[in-house]
Amino acid sequence: MSHAIPPQGHATCSTHGAHGCSATSGRGAHAHGGPGPRTSHGHTDPSRSLDADEELLPAPAHPWEVPLLVVCSVVNLVVVAAFAYAVWSVSGSPWWTAGASAAVPVGLWAARGLRYARQRAESVKISPTQFPEAYRMVASLSVGMGLSRVPEAYVRAGGEHWAARTDAGGHRLHRYLVLPNDLFEVGERLRDPDAVAFLIAHQLGHVAAGHTGFWRRLATLGAHLVPGLGAALSRTMEYTADNHAFTHCPQGVHAVRLHAGGKHLYARVNMGEMADRARTDRGLSLLVYHLLSRRPSNTRRMAALRDRARRGRVFL
Repeated sequence: MSHAIPPQGHATCSTHGAHGCSATSGRGAHAHGGPGPRTSHGHTDPSRSLDADEELLPAPAHPWEVPLLVVCSVVNLVVVAAFAYAVWSVSGSPWWTAGASAAVPVGLWAARGLRYARQRAESVKISPTQFPEAYRMVASLSVGMGLSRVPEAYVRAGGEHWAARTDAGGHRLHRYLVLPNDLFEVGERLRDPDAVAFLIAHQLGHVAAGHTGFWRRLATLGAHLVPGLGAALSRTMEYTADNHAFTHCPQGVHAVRLHAGGKHLYARVNMGEMADRARTDRGLSLLVYHLLSRRPSNTRRMAALRDRARRGRVFL
């Protein structure tokens, strides 16, 4: 299936010359000082870097992210202290207590290393010769977000839902993002360049906001043992990453429909109608689902992207 044909009244995206975006008043990935240089096909070259008179576009964090990060860090300290006290009470040995406490960061470090190793061993690495269009997007958006180095990017194939194969992570000084193969057509062409750019910008937003760092993950690990607390922080992080994506690639905001309709039906998803349901749908079971989910629901996420005066609902 080719990329979505926009309904009447939608504009052609200036960043990649592709259809499927909604007309927005925000600045795109190349709106720092006008569109970048044109390629031989008439599309804007996404690999351009910032000029001397250009400035980086700041993306606001969700207002609940920092307060929840502080609360989660405090809860994590309480959990660690309780764990160390429990080991001390059972063993009576400071060595066992120190060893058990050190096993948590060591285990987290090893898990992150194995996760990174899996991508290096099993996935296709995006490069100038493999998926070059996506490579230029990653490089350009990394510059626009002020990242000191361009993260590695991989394409992952698999049988699970495509959203489960979209990820951002890190290990040691390495940062990387993973894209599902569903975003590409035969011949490595992008199905919907603007939607792909938005998804890339979202994952890079996690990197730029520090969500992939080891110490941040370690500082909040224990909070995920408290039902709803760690999940609430995760939801604010997703909203923050969406803010990065919208700041740098507003013309690809329709990419959020992929989460609801998948690669074949997303073009027929009415984003406005789903966003309205974030306000009208009510119920105790629905509220519990929202509070326990690690990601904002599709309805709430679409509402936050449509109405930029609101930052996205985290709790009620």
